[in-house]
Amino acid sequence: MIKRTVSAVIGIPLLLFFIYLGGIYFTGAVMLLSLLASIELGRILKRIGIKEMQSFLYTGALLFPLLLSFEPSWLPNFLVLFIFSGMIISLSHYPDAGLLDIGANFYSLFYIAFGFAHFILLRQMEQGLLLVAYAFSVIWTTDIGAFLIGTWLGKRPFFDQISPNKTLEGAAGGLLSGIAGGLVYCILVNRMMPLDNMGFLIFLTPVLSVIGQIGDLFESALKRMARTKDTSQLIPGHGGVLDRFDSALWVIPLLYHILQIRIKIFL
Repeated sequence: MIKRTVSAVIGIPLLLFFIYLGGIYFTGAVMLLSLLASIELGRILKRIGIKEMQSFLYTGALLFPLLLSFEPSWLPNFLVLFIFSGMIISLSHYPDAGLLDIGANFYSLFYIAFGFAHFILLRQMEQGLLLVAYAFSVIWTTDIGAFLIGTWLGKRPFFDQISPNKTLEGAAGGLLSGIAGGLVYCILVNRMMPLDNMGFLIFLTPVLSVIGQIGDLFESALKRMARTKDTSQLIPGHGGVLDRFDSALWVIPLLYHILQIRIKIFL
């Protein structure tokens, strides 16, 4: 618990610092996180018995965030190019890599590189700094609430085949604390400066809290299949990069695209 607390005390301000800086500094930090998470996921694939296409995964982990930081509208084009390049790379692994291996590597690219690229896309939106901070406020308060309520009151198992420590009470506590965290964040920020879409963000908070918990369950399922507790020991008390950003890889892309859809419909 001490290691976990110390890592959080150091890691959270550091992350917020790079979010605040934005630009090339935030892009560099996201690229590093994306690469480390890809390495961790590659290890999981190996443990499951999937052949890892390292050049495809690692190149995508770096290029997706980097290229989209220059021109976000190129997202569909990058997707098509990476799909074709992945199919070409898969030929070099034939016949060792089967269809399951190729499919798993493609999905891993989208999960990690595509997910982390959305950190940059969200940060580049109008009031992007506030939006990224809002997303993490919901994620972190959800995690804290789920952990505390689950520890104190948790009795009924919740997806115990995936994670034996998950409880229904913990999930409900995480949802309530996530809603409270998002609400408090929006109110406090709006008192300091006008927060665009404040009402919409408050409405969206419970959805993001639930999605964050699903993202955590998804990553737990991957680890369960690989028979490992953590993706790495990089962050003392927390595990690996993927362990810490599993919820964010679901929440931030969803938030970005919901906001984009809303802008295109109503503006």
